[in-house]
Amino acid sequence: MDKRDLSELFRERLKSLLNRSGQNQSMFAADVGIDRSALSQLLSGTSTRLPRAETLLNIASVHKVSLDWLLGLSHDEALTG
Repeated sequence: MDKRDLSELFRERLKSLLNRSGQNQSMFAADVGIDRSALSQLLSGTSTRLPRAETLLNIASVHKVSLDWLLGLSHDEALTG
């Protein structure tokens, strides 16, 4: 899987978490410790860059999903542990 595929899968999963949270983008972004504008960029698909590791960990932790799932490395959403 190349970088574009990984970033697209991440974006789809991020959108899914946003939709399931029932929050608007500002609330979601605040909960995971980023600016709303940063979240908008992640959701827009204009870049293949992934967020910093700290941000990825915060998203996974706050929304109780595995980091591997969020990054598209696993189909299993559940945390192990």
